[in-house]
Formats: sequence, C-alpha cells, structure tokens
Amino acid sequence: MAYIVGLIVLLVLTGVYVIFLNRTAKRKNERSGMNSKVISMESHRRAKHSSGEQLCSSCKKKNGKLIFYAQDNGTVVGLCKDCKAQAKKRDMLPL
Repeated sequence: MAYIVGLIVLLVLTGVYVIFLNRTAKRKNERSGMNSKVISMESHRRAKHSSGEQLCSSCKKKNGKLIFYAQDNGTVVGLCKDCKAQAKKRDMLPL
C-alpha cells in the first residue's frame, strides 16, 4: 500500500515539475521578443510592394495595375491593360 501511495506522490510531483517548466519557458520566450525568429505580419504588410511596381510579363513596363491570366500550360502571367489584347488572342483565362 505504501508503494502505491509513494508512486502516486511521485507522479503528482512530476506533473507539477512539468507545468513549472512550461510556464518558465513561456515567460522566457516573451521576454526575448526581440530575439525571436517570428516576425509580425503587420510589419510584413506595411513593407509589401504595391502592385503598381510590378512589371508586365509581356512588355516589361511598369504600367500600373496588372491583370493576372492563366496560360494553357498552367503558368500565371501578369499583363497590363495595354497587353490585354494579347491575352484575348491567346484565349487566356483571367484569375
């Protein structure tokens, strides 16, 4: 009987120790926020390039907003409004 009680006490103490380790690890990670490899998505959204800076896949000019089309082989191309006629000639599907 004493063996079972000792085993139960040992299991409870092990559980308390594991919980203690998890909590201290979380606090350590919160304190080292600057050293974290995870970046904030807000900073990523602010740094994202606008679509006006992208080049047309056909004429390679920065002509403002692009319209994306799927070619027959499955690749995606971004065409400006000037090259829209080429997409219609090739029967490309707009995305």
